[in-house]
Amino acid sequence: MNCPRCNANVAFSKKRCDNCGHDLKNYRKVVSLSNTYYNKGLSQAKVRDLSGAVSSLKLSLQYNKLNTNARNLLGLIYLEEGEIVAALSEWVISRHYQAENNDAEDYIRQIQSNPNRLETYNQTIRKYNSALNSAKHGDEDMAVIQLKKVVNLNPNFIRAHQLLALLYMMTGKKDNKVKALKLLRHISKIDVTNTTTLRYMKELSDVHLRGESQRVQPKPSKEQPTERRTLPKVDPDAYKTITPYKEERPSIMPFINVVVGMVIGLALMYFLIIPHMKSKDANSANNNFKQYSEQQAADDSDSSSLKSKNESLQKEIDGLKSQLKELQGDANTEDGKTILDIYDDLYSAASSYLANDSENAAKKLLKIDENTLKSEYAKKVYKRIKENTFATMSEKLYQQGYTLYSSGDYGNAIKTLKEAVKYDETNVKALYFLGRGFQKQQKYDKAKKYYETIINDFPDSDRVALSKAKLTEMGY
Repeated sequence: MNCPRCNANVAFSKKRCDNCGHDLKNYRKVVSLSNTYYNKGLSQAKVRDLSGAVSSLKLSLQYNKLNTNARNLLGLIYLEEGEIVAALSEWVISRHYQAENNDAEDYIRQIQSNPNRLETYNQTIRKYNSALNSAKHGDEDMAVIQLKKVVNLNPNFIRAHQLLALLYMMTGKKDNKVKALKLLRHISKIDVTNTTTLRYMKELSDVHLRGESQRVQPKPSKEQPTERRTLPKVDPDAYKTITPYKEERPSIMPFINVVVGMVIGLALMYFLIIPHMKSKDANSANNNFKQYSEQQAADDSDSSSLKSKNESLQKEIDGLKSQLKELQGDANTEDGKTILDIYDDLYSAASSYLANDSENAAKKLLKIDENTLKSEYAKKVYKRIKENTFATMSEKLYQQGYTLYSSGDYGNAIKTLKEAVKYDETNVKALYFLGRGFQKQQKYDKAKKYYETIINDFPDSDRVALSKAKLTEMGY
């Protein structure tokens, strides 16, 4: 095992770290408890007690969040239950804690290497969320149609089967109760101890499938009234909306290639052809001015009129010269960059994006002020790259900042989370943990600013209630 203070490799039998002298007695107990619950969860998973295995593995991770074996197994169980988002989340966290020799890397690669399979999972999640929303608003028929598609696409999706079975049971029809029982028996083979499934099956104890022998129910006595049957109580947390792992996004690579080609062509026109044309126009204007002046002098025209026309023409020449210098890159923006520098940055960002290096593309694009781009095509390229990189970059920085926050490094966490907000000002999670970070540093005025931003600008966010609670906690 590794020492929790200096991360040095220490034999499990040691009571103190050989490197820093830290007492390992309590830490050994914690690691042992974590491993015990992991072994228990593994045994439960082998006999398909998936619900019990999930509880045991969560306890294992509570004792030792670095137990990647427990986290990887938890992800496999989530995958078996059809919960692809939860599975990938556990594997990503596992890979973060153990970057090398980690089976989570193979699990993630197997999921992401099959785009069709990943798209199928995303479709099931979207349809499940749509069905759940329809059921909450009383449109049970539409919910049943959507859930039928979900269970066909993902036969192991336990929550979808349970919701469909519940909707069938609510109709009270015998045929629908038989369908509900079939669904419940199917998922009971996946997770034999799921309490929701068992509770629903108990309510259908008087329903029998075709070919099964029916038990004779005793007739109720006259002294004891027949007990009225009701639908099972539904846990409000049993059915929640699932966030898709990867939002559907059409391929824009052909469009990007065309736009980048047009931008390069426009850049060549701006920096090679147009300056030459402007220079010729300026020379022509100068020659015309000379001829005009000589003719006016020869004709002895009104000197005041000649002076006025001379000044007007000189302003036009100065404007042409200024435009020529700007196109040649001599004109500076507010940050000291020339127009040429800005287009070079845009071209570099586009090249990184085409090379699938989204991180560097986002970093380079952040340096560019969109208002300095003159061409509409350049603005389209800028917006397209921004839409496909900034949100991802913001989420990545949020994960890094959250990890730093969790480890108690609030200074670096705040710095990283601020970077995340630069890429996406709507990243409510980053705003919330910025407030938490400043609150931990007892900088309550700064924490208050971020909490109030969430409350005022994102009233529908699930972080609003937490932000209000934190403001109350600080005395605001």
